[in-house]
Amino acid sequence: MSARVVSQTNTTGWAKAGVMLRQSSVPGSAYYAAFVTPGNGIVVQYRTAQGAGAQQSAGFAGTVPAYLMVARSGNTYTAYTSTNGTTWTVVSGSSVTLNTSGSVLAGLAVTSHDASALSTVTFETVSVSTAVP
Repeated sequence: MSARVVSQTNTTGWAKAGVMLRQSSVPGSAYYAAFVTPGNGIVVQYRTAQGAGAQQSAGFAGTVPAYLMVARSGNTYTAYTSTNGTTWTVVSGSSVTLNTSGSVLAGLAVTSHDASALSTVTFETVSVSTAVP
């Protein structure tokens, strides 16, 4: 799953917009995601299994616009970034193994990280592929 995050409302420094692979739509489901934030750069976050706590595997400086991709090979998940949407670079330290099986859901994820504020995000160049870069 890949997308370009073009714009994002700065509701808090931890507002997030990006791409996510998720075991299911059940709250607390295992997931893996790459997000851009207004104040904390680009981060890779995941939950290893249903009900487990969320963790962060990687982070680095960055802001919108940003090309983000998450990929899965078996139970290993990896994040990528790009400057042009064609050539992708692995995010160092982003690969993790999750307790997932079968198919996963792929989608766009947005949070304002503030219960009193809505977050508006613009995505473009959204793609779901079965090929890993």
